[in-house]
Amino acid sequence: MTRWLKLFGPLVLVVPFSGCDEEETITYTLFNCEEDATFVRVGEERVVVGDDCDGDELLQLNSSSCEVSVGQATVSPCGGPIGTEHEIVVKVNSTYSHEISKVTAVLESGQRGEESYTLTPDSADEGLYKVTLISVGSENEQRDDLLRIKLWKEDPESSED
Repeated sequence: MTRWLKLFGPLVLVVPFSGCDEEETITYTLFNCEEDATFVRVGEERVVVGDDCDGDELLQLNSSSCEVSVGQATVSPCGGPIGTEHEIVVKVNSTYSHEISKVTAVLESGQRGEESYTLTPDSADEGLYKVTLISVGSENEQRDDLLRIKLWKEDPESSED
C-alpha cells in the first residue's frame, strides 16, 4: 500500500484539477421597478389576511420604467404572530415570463438587517415562482418588514466567454 501511494500520489492530486474550466459567471439586470415593495406585519396578535391587509397582500410588479405591468406578487398572510409562515407567490405575465431568469424577495427588517431569498420556479408554469418564509422575532416584538420583489433578467453579455 505504501508503494502505491508513493507511485500514484501525484496523479491523485493532478486528476481532479485537470478537467476544471474557469467557472462561468452569470450576471443579472433588474427587470422590474425598484419601487415594487409591500409590507409584512410581524408580531401581530392574530393572522392577518384579506381585507385586513390594507392592500399589502397583493403587489403589482411593473417594468423597470415603473410604467408597464409585468406581473404581480401575493403575500399570504400579510401579517401574523412570530412563527407565522408567509407564502410569497410571484406570477409574471406570459408576455414577459420567458425573459425572467430569477426572482428574489428582499426582506428589510430594520435593526435585524436585510435578507435575500431566491424564489423557486414552478416546473409546469414558466412565470410562477414561490417561497415560504417564517417570521422571526423576540417575544412581544412588533414591526413592519419591507418586502421588495425583484425580477432578474440574465445579462446576455455575461454568458459570452
